[in-house]
This record gives sequence, structure tokens and C-alpha cells, in this order.
Amino acid sequence: MTTDYSSFQRDATQFGMIPIMKSYFLDTATPIQIFQNIGKRASFLLESSDQESKWSRYSFIGVDPIYSLIEQKGTFTVIDANGSDILQRNDFQSGVKALFNYLNPKLPDHDFPFYGGAVGYIGYDAVSQFDKVPLHPDRDEDMPLFHFIVCENLLIFDHHLKRLTVCHHARLREGADVEEIYNNAFSVMEELVTLSSKSNQSEVMVLPEDTSHEVDFSQIKSNYEKQQFLNDVNKIKSYIEEGDVFQAVLSQRFEKDVTIGGLDLYRVLRVINPSPYMFYLKMNDFEIIGSSPEKLVQVRDGEIEIDPIAGTRKRGRTDQEDNELAEELLQDEKERAEHYMLVDLARNDVGRVAEYGSVSVPQLMDIGRFSHVMHIISKVTGVLAPQFTSLDAVVASFPAGTVSGAPKVRAMQILNELEPTSRSIYSGAIGYIGFDGNIDSCIAIRTMVIKDGTAYVQAGAGIVADSIPENEWEETRNKASALIKAIQVAEAIFDKKEEQLNV
Repeated sequence: MTTDYSSFQRDATQFGMIPIMKSYFLDTATPIQIFQNIGKRASFLLESSDQESKWSRYSFIGVDPIYSLIEQKGTFTVIDANGSDILQRNDFQSGVKALFNYLNPKLPDHDFPFYGGAVGYIGYDAVSQFDKVPLHPDRDEDMPLFHFIVCENLLIFDHHLKRLTVCHHARLREGADVEEIYNNAFSVMEELVTLSSKSNQSEVMVLPEDTSHEVDFSQIKSNYEKQQFLNDVNKIKSYIEEGDVFQAVLSQRFEKDVTIGGLDLYRVLRVINPSPYMFYLKMNDFEIIGSSPEKLVQVRDGEIEIDPIAGTRKRGRTDQEDNELAEELLQDEKERAEHYMLVDLARNDVGRVAEYGSVSVPQLMDIGRFSHVMHIISKVTGVLAPQFTSLDAVVASFPAGTVSGAPKVRAMQILNELEPTSRSIYSGAIGYIGFDGNIDSCIAIRTMVIKDGTAYVQAGAGIVADSIPENEWEETRNKASALIKAIQVAEAIFDKKEEQLNV
């Protein structure tokens, strides 16, 4: 879609932001190469390996962030690229609405899952804004509860056609020279295509195939001593016996000093742990890298979807062992009971904002296979009721029952009491809020945060009445292993290359 000048001129009288799209064929380019070529101007990379999803066909690269929506001590502030405050609101939904009203974007006719909007995260601790759950006493005040960015340019890479579509969001203000803005848009798009297609001198990543299983935890710090974790599992079981909760998801956080950049870590992670949601986000002073298997909530054209995941086994070393483990998982009464409980939670979450009678479970108890583990997966859907928005669906489903427990509020209160540190971004949400009102978000699991030279990885296990503490400890380590392995492999590859360059 290329907007002609007469249409642009007409739209300039009605809108404050007009998308202009132009497509180019780049037969040898890859999203990683393009991101590297764009350099510091690139802010995020969103990808998917889910072959059943429209997402998997495309990679999205955000370039030139122009606005941020950041929570600071309970106030939601829109900040422009110069660091100036534009507007403030007292809650997340009002902040997003005010930002989009301020931008006043035109919605184009297109066939992409995403063409523009706000991309970022909602930290787990943001639940304090939605429910009666206090902030963790050990919360990092420097890490906003919410942080979203809007980019002036979005590069959409079509893997099937090897086609790059550049979407430039031309901004108009009263008194602006419309023709100059229009011509500048094409100059920017041509510049980005030239950068994207230039020869990339970076080394090809050579990754051994045997990088998918054992992990060395000896150099990894945890916020939990093992015995304390086992004790806390038993405390949760006591709460279950007393009738406070049916389940609570206890997590531990791992950390490791890192010597390489977040993009190199992402390059390895996307290979050894491909998932439906893969992302690399550069925020103000930290990076978020992840390959999450689980949707938090998706709203597309009024259709709501949540895909609860619960029940875990390590992958088998052979196809036969893998199938045997899958069958064992499906027959495990504890895992089945936990999964059914979380499907009910998802139905309740969808039902809070769906039209009466529209909630259904079209997929129940399927096996989803990932690089290191397999899970039981279901799908819950509904039709968004007219009095609600897609943001209401996010609030209704946040945080996911699969990372908190049931009932949610009491489970989260118990976790606040037991877990030694704030969860921060872990088990919150990563995703986009489209200008068109569509939302796609994943749970921030299989996710690492890089800040001040340290990588933080967190993983949890669902504790129920018959949980075995030792098994739950091992489950958290199994879930964290893909990310820790990615760090170890990336350092072995890229540190070695750095040494060779310095010889």
C-alpha cells in the first residue's frame, strides 16, 4: 500500500498520524541482519515459530521510537523522543487511550497482523493496579510496572516472499508543511531499505546441534536456597490443606553475569528454543529477550483467545521416549487436575469481558512440544462484549492463572509472602497494542532481562496438594534451562569470536 499525495493531503485534515507503506524484495536478507544494519535506531524485534499462526510468516522490527508510555510511582506519563512529558494519566488504560487520542492515527487497509501501535511489557507487579495485591516489599523501584514504546517506522519482513514492507507513520501537526512531510516519508523509507539491504560484515553464527539438554548450574546464582524453596512448597501445601487456595505457582530467580549483548543472546535463544512468541526489546537501560510458549490474551477483531499451558515433562532423547513421556504426561492425574483447574480460570477470565454464551474450549488437553520441555495446552475463546475494549480483556486476564494460582488473588498474596524478591517483568506480559485495537500478548516466561551486565531468568512450578517438593525444585530448573543454556552457548560463541578478533 503506497499512499498517493492527493489521498495524503486529504487525510492530513483529519488525522495526526498517517501510515505510508512501501514494499521491497530482499532475497538474501534476514531479520537479524536487518536489525544489526539499522543499529541503535532499532528498538524491538518480534517473531514467531508457530506454524499455525499468521505471526510466523512475519518478523517485525521497530525503528526510531518517538513516544514512550511509562509508569512512574503510579503515574502514567507519555514522553517524547526528546524526554519531554506530553501528558499524564492515573491508570494504564487511560494512559494508552490518551496516547492514541493524542496521536490520532489513520487505520490503513492491510493484511498484516500488526502495522503500528505500542510495544512493551506489563510487569507482574502491575497486578497491584488491578487487584487487592500489594507491591512486593523488595520491588525494584527503577523498573517501571509498565513500559511501552511507539516507533515512527515499522519494518515488516515476509519470510515467505522475502519481502520487506516499510511502514512510516508520518506525523502531522497544525501548520505543518504537508508536502514536505509526505516527501520526507519516502526519503526515510528509501534510507531504511538501503540500510536493510547493505552487506553485513558480522560473523555467521555457527551453533553445534547438541546444545539442547544439559545445563551447568554451578555458575548460576539463585534467590532461593534449595531447602528454603522446599520449605515454601510445604507451606503452600499447608495453605491448600487449610482451604486458602487450590494451587500457587512458586518461582525462583536465577542470575548470571554476562559479557555479551542482548541481541547475540537472542540470536542463540531463537535457534535453541523456538517458540510461538520470540522477542528482543531494547528499553531505556535494560534489554528483554524471550521465547515464550504461552499466550496471555489475544484480541483480534473482537475475538478473545487464551491458551492455558500447564503440565510439564522434559523432552525425550528419541522419538519413542518423547512419545512415551507425552503419554505419561497426559495420564498423570496431578498434571491433569492442575490443567483442568487452569482451563476453568481461563474460562472465567474470558467470561468477564465476553458476550454471554460465547465462551468455548475448542481445544482441550493437547501436547505442545518445545525445545527442552513439552506441555499440555488448551484453547479458550470468546466474543468481546460491546461495552468492553481489548484493554479490558488484558486487565481481566492479568496475570495468567498458570503463573499465579487459583484463586488468583489469594495465591498472589501467598506468593508475595513467600518469594524472597519481586518478580518484576517475569510472569507479566510482553506484547503489542495495535492502533486498530487488536492486542497480542504472551506471558513473560522463558524470558530474561539484561540489566547492568547481569542476566535475570525466572521460572516457576505449580504447587498443588500432592506436590513433591524435590520435583517442583527440578521443574523450575528444567524450565529455566533453555535460557541459561542460551547464555552459556552465546558466550562460548561470541566471546571466542571477540578473542579471535583481538589476536
